[in-house]
Amino acid sequence: MNLHDYDIMEESRNEGLAQGAREAKIQTAKNMLKMKLGSIEQIAQVSGLSIKEVEELDKK
Repeated sequence: MNLHDYDIMEESRNEGLAQGAREAKIQTAKNMLKMKLGSIEQIAQVSGLSIKEVEELDKK
């Protein structure tokens, strides 16, 4: 393997970590919505999602 291959692997790893973190935020918001734990604004603040994203999840 050369340096370029390692860079590609590192980029893929970072993308996977970012995807997992995003999925965790979405799951947190969904759980809070389901349990009616707070307002849309509070859920957005706790989950790290935007108010618009939480509103979209609330519609589902």
